Amino acid sequence: MSQNTEKYYLIFEDWSMDPNQWSMLMDSVAVLLAIFGVILAFILYKIQRKNTSKDAFEYFQSSLPELKQSIEKAIVDLKEFNRSLDLDNFTNPILSAALNDKFLNKINLVHLNRFYTNNRKEKLPHFKQLLIDSNFFGNYHSYISKEVNYFRTNYLEKKSSFSKWHLLRSEHYFSTIADQEESIAYQEFYTNWVTSLNQDQSSFEFTSKGHPAKVKDRKVLVESQIKNLAQDILPYIQSSEKANEVHHIANEVVSAYAEMTEMKAKIRGVLESDIARFEKVLVNLNHLLE
Repeated sequence: MSQNTEKYYLIFEDWSMDPNQWSMLMDSVAVLLAIFGVILAFILYKIQRKNTSKDAFEYFQSSLPELKQSIEKAIVDLKEFNRSLDLDNFTNPILSAALNDKFLNKINLVHLNRFYTNNRKEKLPHFKQLLIDSNFFGNYHSYISKEVNYFRTNYLEKKSSFSKWHLLRSEHYFSTIADQEESIAYQEFYTNWVTSLNQDQSSFEFTSKGHPAKVKDRKVLVESQIKNLAQDILPYIQSSEKANEVHHIANEVVSAYAEMTEMKAKIRGVLESDIARFEKVLVNLNHLLE
């Protein structure tokens, strides 16, 4: 008695296989398809990574020119503000909003770093330096506005105190001369000081008629006139209330000038340091521009 064995064939009957062989074939095909799927998925993943990295790089490059212009303008504005300190007619530096744009937050830095690692390895240090620099310029607008506002408020307060020197040659002087209870010696001393002050060509600019118009040099005015008054009036302050008031105002003017000078020096130091930092940022940025 014979038993028929089922046979399967692929395309042609000559290519016949028993069930075990057919099962092995199907298993092999399944494995190959799985391997092929993994390879295909990996290839697609690599392509996607490459594309996303390239997209991040292109957006990054498109943003750099505006950032460069903003930094260049910031340097110009800060230098102008620094020069304006001498004129006492300063206004807040007008900085571009692009400095505060924080465009790096809009980019996947992992993708961008991958692009530089794989395609611009020589520029990778410059890219990493820009990430560090972004902490500086990204918050600079807010930072410098607070610094300038603080400086302006306190400087104008001290300037108001300094301006009291006008009282020394006007209100207090005329009050002293008109007061018959003041000693002749003190009146003569004060008159001589006011006369010397009004003729001091080192401290004032004069009109065509020979009258002092405005202060030419605050330092000279304080050093050669106000300080001398504060010192030379000491013999009279015990016997004259007005002399005591003049002494107090003179010291207030001297102190205000010293603080104004110190405040200017500090804000200049801040500005010059920031300008130097921006110039370094600009040099590094130029290495990245393509």
